[in-house]
Amino acid sequence: MAIITCPDCNKDISNLAESCPHCGRPSFEAPKKTRSVSVLLGVGIVLLPIVFAWFTLRDGHTKKSKVISFAWLALTLFFALFEEDNNDVSTISSTNTITQEEIMHVRIGDILSAYENNEIGADNRYKGEVIQLTGIISSIKKDIMNNLYVTLGTGQQFQIPEIQAFFDDSMSYQLGRLDTGNRLTVVCRIDGLMMNIIAKNCIIK
Repeated sequence: MAIITCPDCNKDISNLAESCPHCGRPSFEAPKKTRSVSVLLGVGIVLLPIVFAWFTLRDGHTKKSKVISFAWLALTLFFALFEEDNNDVSTISSTNTITQEEIMHVRIGDILSAYENNEIGADNRYKGEVIQLTGIISSIKKDIMNNLYVTLGTGQQFQIPEIQAFFDDSMSYQLGRLDTGNRLTVVCRIDGLMMNIIAKNCIIK
């Protein structure tokens, strides 16, 4: 410990004091207190870095702990995006390699009526199956996650449910050339009813 002079009031203070006890001026020579990463915070950073890494930005955490936390966050996000891309490729590949014998040809009016009348019975018949159907486009949109989809019906106004056919981003150009009211034939895997009948991994025939 050393005695220094406060530049504001010119009185003697310890160089370890955080502020001058006489005038309150902060001491720039006082060592900053470091905050260690607690066990709970460390576990949170490992399991959910996108949330807990930001806690290391609080005063007192060392530069090393901040670098490690955000490096782990970046690595986690990289692998998450890489895994998502691989899943997208595999789902497209699996849809494109389906043989003609595995495709169930369905009239759109039949599947819409089936889900409207008895969702459980319709799931037993169609859910998980790859079907081919032709319908009238009522909308061409993106959902809140920017997933591309087209809704298909029989052409009736305010029809519920409709087929909500989801497409990979690689289909963006083809979907961009469509118009509402067009007839469209798709091959999709049925995933059940959520207001509309959800159809995933769709391709245009």
